Amino acid sequence: MPRTKKLTEEEAYRRQLARNVEYNRTHKKEAYRNQKKSRARGFIKKDATREELEELRGLIDERLKKL
Repeated sequence: MPRTKKLTEEEAYRRQLARNVEYNRTHKKEAYRNQKKSRARGFIKKDATREELEELRGLIDERLKKL
């Protein structure tokens, strides 16, 4: 049974990057949605003011009632 070659960190990084690019190319809607979710979470965790968070809470509550 042949031994598999262990990848260097650089090789592993490049392969994963290629996989990510391929996923984003073949799953455009999902990739775009994931990007929006990530940006929203980052904004809420790092940049939003109290007033903005309260506004978002209201919008979320309205949306939950509609679902």
